[in-house]
Amino acid sequence: MASAPARRFFGNRLVSRALAPARGMGSLAKFLRYSMVSVVAVAISELVILICAWLFHLSGVASNALGAAASTPAAFELNRKWAWGKTGKSHLWREVVPFWGLTLAGLAASTGTVDIADKMAKANHVIGLDRAFAIMGASLFAWGVVWVIKFVLFNRVVFAARPAEAGQGLGWGAAGPSSTTSANGHGVPAQH
Repeated sequence: MASAPARRFFGNRLVSRALAPARGMGSLAKFLRYSMVSVVAVAISELVILICAWLFHLSGVASNALGAAASTPAAFELNRKWAWGKTGKSHLWREVVPFWGLTLAGLAASTGTVDIADKMAKANHVIGLDRAFAIMGASLFAWGVVWVIKFVLFNRVVFAARPAEAGQGLGWGAAGPSSTTSANGHGVPAQH
């Protein structure tokens, strides 16, 4: 049971609107939410990189890969449900695979940058926390370059509203088209 201050906080109109899914919101609102999700994902990723590179002395590449793996599930769910207001099961081929594909592309881009930073740090005898910060900065830089491209693709392709989603029960789920049939009897909206 929530405390009275928590109920008041979450009952506030501005707070409840900010926490509501983004269905029907314009691209600017989605971009702002995408940005906030990115802050969460970066915090998770950078913390994992710090722990892996500094405390466990893993390579920059391994630390970066673990950071991406740790932050991606949260980023997917928050982007899908909160930033773009999607509900129901995720579609494997239209949402999950493209999202992870873009993540792997970002990981590939950041891996080269992180590897260069790690090698430069080692060549200049930079160790410990300073080395971890160099790796974190390289990762952050590389992911930042990919960040705008990902937003455009998420907004226009991956999480784009499809006409079938506006109908009741029409559309594609993880298993394929829904069994709801329309006036034309084919499980797709009738063309008028």
